[in-house]
Amino acid sequence: MEEYFNKALSNFVKDFACKGEIIAKLNSKKSISKIYSELTFKINEDDIVQIIWNYLIEKNIVLMYEINDEKNQQYDIVKKVNQLGKVTYEKVNKGNIDVKDYQVIDMKKILSDKEFILKLDDYKRELIMKLPWEKREYYVKKNYFIE
Repeated sequence: MEEYFNKALSNFVKDFACKGEIIAKLNSKKSISKIYSELTFKINEDDIVQIIWNYLIEKNIVLMYEINDEKNQQYDIVKKVNQLGKVTYEKVNKGNIDVKDYQVIDMKKILSDKEFILKLDDYKRELIMKLPWEKREYYVKKNYFIE
């Protein structure tokens, strides 16, 4: 039980103390290494990578699925607490994902093209090399980090 509490507390502190700063630096096109070296509250680089990956997925910058009629809806999960303190979660529709806003990126091809990767700046190179990409196609917001 104590280990679970310590892990939950650690995750809360990382989220509270670092997430906003990490995302702001990411949106300023700073590389993961640069973000790590500039953090006010130090956490390890693996945690930074996980925060960035979760952000890209949550904000639909990287889609883990193919865009089609059934899956092109954007949803938020809303936490609700009743008078007795019971917590429930509700899926709320935010609208459609427009396929025109995305490009298909073949990470299998990109990850195997070392010459291409070496030509990229640190920001783009580290997003490709350090994030947990599977070797498959993804829909990524146009011009987010690969043109």
